[in-house]
Amino acid sequence: MPEPRTPFRWTERRVARLSTLVVAGAVVLLDLVLFYVYFRSVAPMLQDLPLYRYMIPAGILAVFLFALRRFLTQLRLFREDQ
Repeated sequence: MPEPRTPFRWTERRVARLSTLVVAGAVVLLDLVLFYVYFRSVAPMLQDLPLYRYMIPAGILAVFLFALRRFLTQLRLFREDQ
């Protein structure tokens, strides 16, 4: 038989996790916008610079993956109240 769930309580830890969720979610969304702007506007200008053509999207992708992992981890911990 599953354990009964404890009632939801706002704790200092949950407030801190919520603020981290908001920031990480904003970074994820803004990285998606940055990818769109890069491939739409900037990539055609970098045709003569092949190194930057690969480094810029790799950097954006690295920040995106870090923020997405942070967001998902904080969401899980927020829901579990740990």
